[in-house]
Amino acid sequence: MGLGALEFAARGVEVGMPAMPLRPLPAPGAADCMPDCMPGVAAMPEQPVGLPRGIPMVPHGRRAWALPANTEMVETNVAVRVNALALRGPPIVPRAADELRLLTLGDSSVFGFGVAEAEVFGQVAARGLAARLGRPVSAVNGGTPGYTSVQALDTLMDVGRLVDPTHVVIATLWSDLFQTDTPLERGGGQRHPLALYRVGTRLLGRWLPATKVGWTEGDVGAPGTGRSARVGLERYQETLDRLVAQARILGAEPVVMILPAPIDLDDSGPPPLISLYRAELEALAVRHDLVLVNGPTYFLQKGATNADFYDQVHPSTSGHGLLGSALYGALSD
Repeated sequence: MGLGALEFAARGVEVGMPAMPLRPLPAPGAADCMPDCMPGVAAMPEQPVGLPRGIPMVPHGRRAWALPANTEMVETNVAVRVNALALRGPPIVPRAADELRLLTLGDSSVFGFGVAEAEVFGQVAARGLAARLGRPVSAVNGGTPGYTSVQALDTLMDVGRLVDPTHVVIATLWSDLFQTDTPLERGGGQRHPLALYRVGTRLLGRWLPATKVGWTEGDVGAPGTGRSARVGLERYQETLDRLVAQARILGAEPVVMILPAPIDLDDSGPPPLISLYRAELEALAVRHDLVLVNGPTYFLQKGATNADFYDQVHPSTSGHGLLGSALYGALSD
């Protein structure tokens, strides 16, 4: 009865709470300090003045959640503007006849966790291509924090014709293999059922440890006990094929990108779970004869370090610069 009363009270308190909690950022640390003190965090910009921190996601019938349209806020110390299509970046204008337009799809690693709008890899690649080709090249950021390949496909179906891309960059990975108690196949986008838990974590958010993705518990990339991937391998493969098909329906050329992680810099290499999902991306490129941007290989070739990451999966500003160069080079070739 006491717990029931607390739960009832928490639901009343929750109504008047802000949409998102404040979450602490990982502190900078030595290069071998994993996973919460990656040295790349030292390069994260200071909190902008005059903007509220955190982007409250809004419910979305098809995609479970989405960025709030026509909003400007701060996410991970970076000013973020969201356009009318609920995508990060400026308003979408009609594509010029001679313009190349890249649409990047994925989760927060594509969205640009802690990275300024102009420094996200799609923008970096667009600037390089424009300079080399002598024609307009633009990039539209279709990444949303937490999005799986399933939600990326829904995004493409929702906004593809309005964006009118010439190239669709498929970079969905981490949120698909994320280990959870409730896989996306059994319903996605759920919040914790107890208001007492939700309110408690939000009130204590600034003192709690930085959030870690579930599959990093124990060995990095190893499934957590009693958990399974949000999107299983079979559905992942099916959804990747549908992404390619939908891109071509729109008249765009699909491009496959494999995202890197600090684990790639270790001599032991990535664990089996990560390798299995990456193998599906490689197979997709072979199956459909697509351009493949292999981020892990490129990062190793360029001598990347832990300073090119903010944490276990998110590239830092310099990491996005490397990814942008990799995408630019692949498309130029």
